[in-house]
Amino acid sequence: MTEDTARLKEIIARSPAARFLNLSVDLDAEGRVYGLGFQEAHIGNPLIRALHGGVVATFLEAAAEMELAAATGFSRFQTISVQIDYLRGADAVDMFARARLIKVGKRVAVADAIGWQASEDQPVARAALSFRMPDA
Repeated sequence: MTEDTARLKEIIARSPAARFLNLSVDLDAEGRVYGLGFQEAHIGNPLIRALHGGVVATFLEAAAEMELAAATGFSRFQTISVQIDYLRGADAVDMFARARLIKVGKRVAVADAIGWQASEDQPVARAALSFRMPDA
């Protein structure tokens, strides 16, 4: 485990929102993978047993924030905008995501995140996000 990943696990442990999401972070050959551990509270529509769209959006936002925290050393960011594309229904199972930083400037950072369940090649949702950087 890298020092950055260990620091992210500490940030996750202190965050009530991350605990609600049952958020996790691990490393694989391609980098960090964020996990949303399914809980019944994540269900949006009980008739079709699908994850709530807000849970999916919050998970992707959290993954992007964690990736930004690893890159900058900061741990809190103000979200400027989030655009989510829901690509398919999200089943009532664990979800995974990768986040990529597009630009990290002095005032603004831009990132994207892709979330999937069964296969990384079949994404459930993608997010384009921008954050206000903290004053150093």
